[in-house]
Amino acid sequence: MASERPQSSLASSADAERFAAQVIDVMQALEVVIGQETSFLKASRLRDAASLAQAKTDASKHYVHALEALRANAIALARWAPAAVPRVKAAQSRLADALQINMAVIATAKSVSEGIVRSLAKEVAAPRTLTTYGAAGRAAAPARPAATPLLVSRSL
Repeated sequence: MASERPQSSLASSADAERFAAQVIDVMQALEVVIGQETSFLKASRLRDAASLAQAKTDASKHYVHALEALRANAIALARWAPAAVPRVKAAQSRLADALQINMAVIATAKSVSEGIVRSLAKEVAAPRTLTTYGAAGRAAAPARPAATPLLVSRSL
């Protein structure tokens, strides 16, 4: 049901209840994908998290369409199915909580990866020459360092 667009006009209580259920289904579908991505990122399974990109995009598109329909039918929903409004709000709140956690996990992963890249760059840029003393007893000027090879593992 998450792939269906919520209907655009409500003419009865049954329509309003069906509409609310569709909107909630769309929110729950996005929440599931966001939760999976969060779990993969927490477990450092970046490839698995990246594989969810299309599902996340699709679920996000459905969510945007559902929000547009919800805005267009907010008054009718409150009129025809007032009991559904708190359910929709609760689903929205759960989705917002999941997104907040997801964004914190993404920020942490970004910070960790930036730290790894920074330390790698520092290590690669570090001089690889020994400090030696010349005939006058002073430290000799180091020779220009050669380029340091860098190995990148694509299996991570």
